[in-house]
Amino acid sequence: MKYIIFIFIGIINGLFTSGAGQLLIFYLIYILKKDTKKSREYSLSIMPLISIPTFIIYCLKSDIDIIICIFLVLISLFFGFLGNIAMKKINSNVLNLVSGIFLVVITVVSLWRTL
Repeated sequence: MKYIIFIFIGIINGLFTSGAGQLLIFYLIYILKKDTKKSREYSLSIMPLISIPTFIIYCLKSDIDIIICIFLVLISLFFGFLGNIAMKKINSNVLNLVSGIFLVVITVVSLWRTL
């Protein structure tokens, strides 16, 4: 069953290029009962690997600006590094609360824009 979930998460990442990490974290914490911080570490370590094929396909098949992509990657790496340091110092319950708030806000904004 867990492999089917992982396949589903990979498909979500490929189709929507967002949300797959949150799905993975939810699955690891609430279904597999893994530690919150460990679940986030798993997600942060594998999501870039899942995203590499998507990145390559978009670069080859789309007219996106590679310079902008490189700039965004560098910014993401820098703040990802800072976030990793901060995550180790924040209580797991606070991480779950903040993550949940972000998901609700993103969902409400997306629904509002769609309607």
